[in-house]
Amino acid sequence: MKRFLLIFSTILLNPAFSGGQPVKSPDEFLGYEPGTKFTFHHKVTEYCKYVAAKSSSAKYETYGTTYEGRELGALIISSPENLSALEEIRKNNLISAGLAEGNSTGKQLPIIWLSYNVHGNETAGTETAMKVIHSLVS
Repeated sequence: MKRFLLIFSTILLNPAFSGGQPVKSPDEFLGYEPGTKFTFHHKVTEYCKYVAAKSSSAKYETYGTTYEGRELGALIISSPENLSALEEIRKNNLISAGLAEGNSTGKQLPIIWLSYNVHGNETAGTETAMKVIHSLVS
């Protein structure tokens, strides 16, 4: 019986058998190890959108464009339950911080913003961000 349960749970929890595929690492997606080459903005954006499409724990949102017309986006990583309640979480956070009026209506969850760099010629932050993203959704 123990052997049956072990085999059954292995099959059930294995993404290859459960229909879901694991999210590719940045190395697999890009074809090289981050940090060994410069990863251009559009490839980082593609990876973030890929992760959001493959993982129920990630959501990609565009929030603007750069002066040169490049897309600015945020990859939000949380539980599927929290991802479906982002606006409520945002409002509760503003109320708790005293930046909005009203009463909090739900969970008091921390919002952690990880921003890796703002200068296009500084690569370490961007390369690291992709590895952290993969670690958080895997």
